[in-house]
Amino acid sequence: MQLTFHGHACVSLTLPDGGGTLVIDPGTFSDTASALMGAAAVLITHDHFDHVDVPTLVEYLASHPDVHVRASGPATVALRDGGAPSNQVHEVEAGQVLDVAGTRVTVGGGDHAVIHPEVPRAVNVTYLIEVDAQSLYHPGDSYEAPTRLPEDGLDVLLVPVSGPWTKLAEAIDFARSVPAGAVVPIHDALLSEIGHTLTARWLDTARLGGEYTYSRLTVGDLLAV
Repeated sequence: MQLTFHGHACVSLTLPDGGGTLVIDPGTFSDTASALMGAAAVLITHDHFDHVDVPTLVEYLASHPDVHVRASGPATVALRDGGAPSNQVHEVEAGQVLDVAGTRVTVGGGDHAVIHPEVPRAVNVTYLIEVDAQSLYHPGDSYEAPTRLPEDGLDVLLVPVSGPWTKLAEAIDFARSVPAGAVVPIHDALLSEIGHTLTARWLDTARLGGEYTYSRLTVGDLLAV
């Protein structure tokens, strides 16, 4: 499995047998156009603009009628209201296990992390993706652990590290509590280089322990798993 980072919360995974890529959360803080090149399927965790660039994704779907999107309920509505063909956009809910372009996708989650008690919580689903005995977990805007793990743990855990709802202590606990070979920081568009350096000092296992490799990626970087 090869992971490509497209900025902020957007990653893509190569699919088996040259089947293109599976794209997760192509939002407006990401290089969405690059992420969607060759996309065979798209997953959206929730409807916030930094996780779904509605106009760009709708345009892509219009020219690729065989590509389908799985998304939270509100994100599905946003895409259809934005002009996406209804037969290409499908609502998912926690507890579903899907076959998406030949990959096993287990949907979890339910709620966006709390930004403030007076701010309504968005619907946020998570995705456990398994491709050829390799696995990746995208929590969207949450630190909710997967309800099921592969027998040997995850290959890649994506960990949000910056945003109005994040707390570094929670990111550390999340990274240490979910067994994974590699931890990749995401949701990082608000971080400066100084912020990235400080975050890496705390999330890297040299500081507080852990059994993973911390791998920060910049836009366009690849991670072979």
